[in-house]
Amino acid sequence: MALFRVYHRIRLRYRASRAAVYQPAIELVLMEEPFEAVLAALRPRRFGDEDMIQEVMVDSMRHLSGAPFETLQQAARELGFIEKNVAALRSPRRHRRGRALDLLGVMRAADSVPAILSALDGELLDQKLVALRALAAIGDVSALPRFVAQAETLPPPLLPRLVSLMFEFGAPGRDAVAEIINRHPGQFPPGFIKDILMQFAGDFEVPR
Repeated sequence: MALFRVYHRIRLRYRASRAAVYQPAIELVLMEEPFEAVLAALRPRRFGDEDMIQEVMVDSMRHLSGAPFETLQQAARELGFIEKNVAALRSPRRHRRGRALDLLGVMRAADSVPAILSALDGELLDQKLVALRALAAIGDVSALPRFVAQAETLPPPLLPRLVSLMFEFGAPGRDAVAEIINRHPGQFPPGFIKDILMQFAGDFEVPR
């Protein structure tokens, strides 16, 4: 056990040192340097660096929006990360599939939506929720019918969480939310319904 702990510490230090090599690429993104410079800074220097590069990118993408996010999203596509995560959805390893679902959601990879939808029905409940969260983060409205369908099979206590995710889709999501509430009127706490009605009302505010 002691040997394992030593190995784990050494591995963590090595991964941190390799990730630090690629951290300057994020600074280039924030300074709005040309995409070619960002991509060059993110290309692997050593065999095995790809996982650390992806971690550096994803850690930033969780907190960025607009042009900086789009630059990293483009880099993820150029470096093959989106394609590899889509392929990982077919992995026999449950942990790898779950991680791929999470990463595709963070990257908002719209082209991965068909693969995520294909994987959705074959997953257990916790993985289904990861897949639905990824679809909500991507925001492709073509996925909304599957959210409505999932409301028929999910345990009732999870319906409020499902509905909360659907607001990520904007106005089309709110229409689907109303459909689910009408189908399952007794499954939502009164306070939750009040919050939803307030969000609906906000859509119809008259500009001053």
